[in-house]
Amino acid sequence: MATPLVSIGNGIYISEPHANASGFDEASQPTVVLIFGWMGAKLPHLLKYTQVYDTIYPNATKVLIRSEPGFFWSLQSTRKAYLQPAVEVLEAIGCIPSLRNATREAQKAPIEQKIPTTQPRILVHAFSNGGAAQLSTLSDILADHSMPHASAPPPSAVILDSCPGGGGLKVTRRAFANAVRNPILRWLASAFITLFYIYAVLAYRLFGKKTTILKMRTTLNKYLLLPWFSKHTPRLYLYSQADEMVPWTEVEAHAEEARKAGLDVKMERFEGSPHVTHARTDPERYWGAVKKVWEDATSSPAEVLEQERPF
Repeated sequence: MATPLVSIGNGIYISEPHANASGFDEASQPTVVLIFGWMGAKLPHLLKYTQVYDTIYPNATKVLIRSEPGFFWSLQSTRKAYLQPAVEVLEAIGCIPSLRNATREAQKAPIEQKIPTTQPRILVHAFSNGGAAQLSTLSDILADHSMPHASAPPPSAVILDSCPGGGGLKVTRRAFANAVRNPILRWLASAFITLFYIYAVLAYRLFGKKTTILKMRTTLNKYLLLPWFSKHTPRLYLYSQADEMVPWTEVEAHAEEARKAGLDVKMERFEGSPHVTHARTDPERYWGAVKKVWEDATSSPAEVLEQERPF
């Protein structure tokens, strides 16, 4: 039975672990599943994923973050403020050290007291460019939340479902058309996107200023994408040849860049499923790939040590 979601912010929810989950090896499960929904995804659609995670990883805390069209075009400061409740949850459950606590207590508390005694095991699942943009923003927020120097990277994995795309004008307008139901607002959004896209292209060609999508794609291929990641953190791309929103060639190009950077890349290409519908089209294959990437994360060799981390 699924545990209820509790709202902790605008479009951000948390689901506590099952109190009486039995028959599961808790040490082999993630302690946290962090889910970034696709742009405009309705809560009932995202609940289908949290419910499966409740079934296969009942001991995990699920943090669900919805992506609205306004997030994508907001200022970076606004995006960071939107994700702040999620950051506070990650601090509260020991995924990251609290900068506020570290600053306030640095003079009066030994460092050992501020390091969690157990390392959270974190599975990250991002959908489409909307979810990938939020993941990229979280990466920027947590850039200063360095993990304790003495700790080795904990088991973790990241799943990129139907992303990242290249953000062309046609597919971007189509994404917002799907997310905005009101026809007048949809037309206005389409006009704004067209003007913004022209501006972004000109700014890149004339001044070398990267577009939001280019920045996102670059950030996603950092091996320290999140503080608890390492170069050996497995990343799974779930995508389809039939996806008209994010072409499979763009996903594979990003995966190839990750592979060249020495990252642990795994790919599952579906043939006929539309955008972000791979789990519905072939649930056995989809969730089998999810469970396999987590098994790979927890069976990573112990010799993945501190020397690969720059602090």
